[in-house]
Amino acid sequence: MKKKIFALGLLAVATAGLVACGPENPVGPVEGGIIDTPTEIYVWTTAGDTSQTILNRWVNEFKQVEPNVKVTNVKQSGGYDDLENMIITGFTGNNYPDLAYCYPDHVSNYIDYGRAVKLDDYIDNEEYGWTEEEKADFVDAYLAEGEEYTVDGTWSLPFSKSTEAMFYNREVLVNLDLSDIDDTINGGLPLTDEYLSNLTWEELFGKLAPALLRYDAEVENIIEECDDGETRVFGYDSDDNLFITLAKQYGFDYTTVENGKGVAQFNNDGMKDLMKKFNSYYQNNYFITKGANNDTYVNELFTANQLLFSVGSTGGITYQFSAENPMDVGVAPIPHAEGKEKFTIMQGPSMCILDHNDDNRALASWLFYKFITEADNTLEWALNSTGYSPIRESNFQDPLYLEAADVEETQEKTSDRLIARGFGYYSDVRDTFFTSPAFKGSSQIRTQVGGLLTNSLLSSNIDADIDKLFQDALDQSNIAIGK
Repeated sequence: MKKKIFALGLLAVATAGLVACGPENPVGPVEGGIIDTPTEIYVWTTAGDTSQTILNRWVNEFKQVEPNVKVTNVKQSGGYDDLENMIITGFTGNNYPDLAYCYPDHVSNYIDYGRAVKLDDYIDNEEYGWTEEEKADFVDAYLAEGEEYTVDGTWSLPFSKSTEAMFYNREVLVNLDLSDIDDTINGGLPLTDEYLSNLTWEELFGKLAPALLRYDAEVENIIEECDDGETRVFGYDSDDNLFITLAKQYGFDYTTVENGKGVAQFNNDGMKDLMKKFNSYYQNNYFITKGANNDTYVNELFTANQLLFSVGSTGGITYQFSAENPMDVGVAPIPHAEGKEKFTIMQGPSMCILDHNDDNRALASWLFYKFITEADNTLEWALNSTGYSPIRESNFQDPLYLEAADVEETQEKTSDRLIARGFGYYSDVRDTFFTSPAFKGSSQIRTQVGGLLTNSLLSSNIDADIDKLFQDALDQSNIAIGK
């Protein structure tokens, strides 16, 4: 049944997408809508072709709601950072959008340029804002991200959100009996999905990973060797996300805002001790990261059976499956700190409105954003932009979403089954999402700690290197924030 729903949904968008842009604005104003004079706004995203088809249909539908507004939807090539660079470059020549994909680090720069629009007056407006009920329907963490800036207020709003998940080879791991190697693992019982969904870093690297390597060497070959001849267990794609998540999970400092300015705080004993531990895990072949893997995504190792676990973005969930080497892929939360609260990093683009010194353009941008984030639209976006989360609580209970998350309606060892598990995963972890403050230089700090983690793993003498590695990263971070 689920396949039919997707097929019909995509057919509908494909048909509607044949008319890519709305009609031209009339010479004079048309009755109806809130905007009473002809107004044109530009939307810039990097969304894929399927998503662009949906956006273009929404542009046409919005024309019926606001006949005086022409929305020009532009798909920009490149990634999110490329989009940010295009926007900032365009500030000098007035060649930038009204509504754009963004990450918080980008918005902090737009604020610094004086080009970001504060959104609270639109959100709270009695005529065209959200009702309290509508506002409460959005996932709390997604709305809170839009306030994580050095300037008070809301400066961005959620749209195409994702997070990280731990993908694992269920064929190998579920029902695997490791009791002869370590009878304390899962109480001496075979491994289960529940056990794997509640791993701590201490359990993973203190017990499970060493036991799996021993089982592979002494009992049965369950992991293929990597190209360098080494056998490894666990992979993590994003070095910077791992560092930031560890800091949050263990309660160690990363960054903060003091007196309206960002401050790098990661140079502390807690994070140094963690990096020493993770260095030993890497040296013992318990895990690898993209940075330590010559910048090659670890999902490539995972789908080749060279890893049993792969942590990556849910926005790229299909990369954790290979039709050439199909496997039953499980989806679980990433490991957490023993005895502490679970946290999962938030990802995926939000949207922001950029100032053109034109009240109508800013209002039209808000109205279009509000339109495309109505409940039916956010549900459609999540179901068709594979791997992304609904941003409204009501979407998680919608029958179409529940059907999409029904694993039993999919075939074994298929990407459809993996996608269904991904839909269910969001329901389990959305209360654990976190984000870090965004400010001028915060993106450079993220880059620095990613490199710091990579260099810590690769160090052959971590005790001697650790202080300099941290100090160098801090010095570069302070340059970025102008300290």
